[in-house]
Amino acid sequence: MSLRVAVVDGFGSGRWLTRELTDRGAECVHVKSRPMVNAYLEATFRPEDYDLDLGHDRDTGRLATRLAELGVDWIVAGNESGVGTADALTALTGLPGNVPDLAGARRHKQRMAARLREVGMDAPLGTAVTSAQEAVAWFASVRAQVPAGVVVKPVDSAGSDHVRFCTTAEQVRDACRAVLAGANVFGSANQSVVVQEALAGPEYYVNTVSIDGMHLIAETWRYTKSRTPHGAPLFDFEEPADLDSPQVRAVHDYVLRSLDALGIRHGAAHSEVVLTARGPVLIDPGARLGGGVLPWVAEKFLGYSHAGLLAESILRPGEALRRAGRLPEPWPDPIRYVSLINRHAGTVVPSARWAGFLEALPSAIAVAPVAGAGMELPVTHDLGTAPGFVYLSSADPAEIECDYRTIREWEQQAPYTVPQAGARSS
Repeated sequence: MSLRVAVVDGFGSGRWLTRELTDRGAECVHVKSRPMVNAYLEATFRPEDYDLDLGHDRDTGRLATRLAELGVDWIVAGNESGVGTADALTALTGLPGNVPDLAGARRHKQRMAARLREVGMDAPLGTAVTSAQEAVAWFASVRAQVPAGVVVKPVDSAGSDHVRFCTTAEQVRDACRAVLAGANVFGSANQSVVVQEALAGPEYYVNTVSIDGMHLIAETWRYTKSRTPHGAPLFDFEEPADLDSPQVRAVHDYVLRSLDALGIRHGAAHSEVVLTARGPVLIDPGARLGGGVLPWVAEKFLGYSHAGLLAESILRPGEALRRAGRLPEPWPDPIRYVSLINRHAGTVVPSARWAGFLEALPSAIAVAPVAGAGMELPVTHDLGTAPGFVYLSSADPAEIECDYRTIREWEQQAPYTVPQAGARSS
């Protein structure tokens, strides 16, 4: 008899998870955490992958009863937006899940920091405020303790949404006002904002899957980012970390302890960590799959992917646990994930006009357009405004570097959009 799995918000990375589940024989039921999601996420939804779509029900208790009546065996978040609802439903149904009392620490970045300090781990110095005035006052009180300045961000968003690095009180005020005046990437109004120390050092993300408290590391990548003129982090490229380095081993040890501290016992996690002079520091926990990837690339090179490992942990946990002690596996060839950057605001042209150029690069192995033709695309300032991404891989790292530089030079010619008259470019 096949297992029945409820996927909460099967958007973005959730579409890959559902496919991995159905390919292994599971029946999937879809649940929406909110009535509406943004157009970008909605466009990634594949209703044909589900046996039943329950839509949104604001009464979580009633929804939990419905899932029990349907014989659902497992509940999992497909996207960051579904983490809170998945936590609530697993608690109500008694199905395997993460520690309910720590759900807030897994979503609220300041509660995360407080929880880590509570168990004796390092965490960013910061505060959560509900006004720009509070933020400026706190910044003034700790200015000497934050030589690199602070970062302002929503308490529970994703994809670098409204993230700003600030070094002056004026920048802090303006960044906080911008957050509080808007909604997060999932459409919820921002009621508060986190202001935390800006940490100096290389930044990594570690993707894991947990099975009853046993944590398996699927992969670890190092970010390379720049910043926009307004202080927003701009994703440039990512490369697999050196798994043999003492620094990465320290990151892994810290992440595994943080998963325990935050009560993550089942399912995927995507942990973002800065390796500072004082050691690793978690800046963003995510009790879900990492987003914005093509799982088949990892399957091709490693024989498994984060999404596939999560599906295996749900349907065949014994098989997944056999990988303990063997993961993560090193990438056999150099590989680089390049985030595409739109330099000219305008109307997106069909990807067929520009994807071919990228696919023809000697080291290109996969091109993933994200921005839809006809939509208005500003100059890229976060992940949500990137045209897409491309994987480059070659036995010769110099070939990858050459193709990467070709992409960045080519992007100056406005390949992704028809620029608007008088529109700003960068």
